[in-house]
Amino acid sequence: MDQAHGAFNKYYNEADTLLARLPIAQKFQEKTGVSKVYGAGGIAGVGLLLVFLNIGASLLVNLTGFGYAAYASMEAIETPGKEDDAQWLTYWVVFGLFNVLEYFTGFLLYWFPFYYLIKLGFLVWLMAPATRGAERLYHSGLKPLIMQACSSQRSGLANAKAAEAKSD
Repeated sequence: MDQAHGAFNKYYNEADTLLARLPIAQKFQEKTGVSKVYGAGGIAGVGLLLVFLNIGASLLVNLTGFGYAAYASMEAIETPGKEDDAQWLTYWVVFGLFNVLEYFTGFLLYWFPFYYLIKLGFLVWLMAPATRGAERLYHSGLKPLIMQACSSQRSGLANAKAAEAKSD
C-alpha cells in the first residue's frame, strides 16, 4: 500500500508542477479551493467518458490533437534548443498524413467500435515526450516511403529533362 501511495504522490507532484505553469489552473484552484490536479483530472475524466460514449468524440479528439500540440509547438519555438522543435515538427508531419488518410477512409473507420478512443490513444502516443511516437513512426515507416517517392520523382524529372534536351 505504501508503494502505491508513493507512486500516486510522485505523479501528483509531477502534475502539480506542470499545472503550476498554467495561470488558468492556478486561478481555478484559488476560486474553487479544489486542487488543480484534481480539477484537471476531473476534466480529463469527463472528456474521456464523452469520447467513450461517442458524444462529441470527433470534436474532443481533434481538439486534443490540435490544441495541446499547438500549445507545445509554441513553447518549443520559444526554447533555445532544437530537439523539441524537431519532435513537434515531426508530430505535425505524421498528424497531417494521418488526417489526410482519415479523410479518405473516415466513412469506414466510423463503423469501428471505439474508433475515437483508439484515435485518442494514438494521438497521445504520438505526442507524449516519453514515447516520442511521432518520431518513431516517422523514422521507421514514413521517412523510407517519402524518400523512395522523392527519389523516384527526381529520377522521373531527370529523365524528362534529358529527353527534352535530346529533342532540342
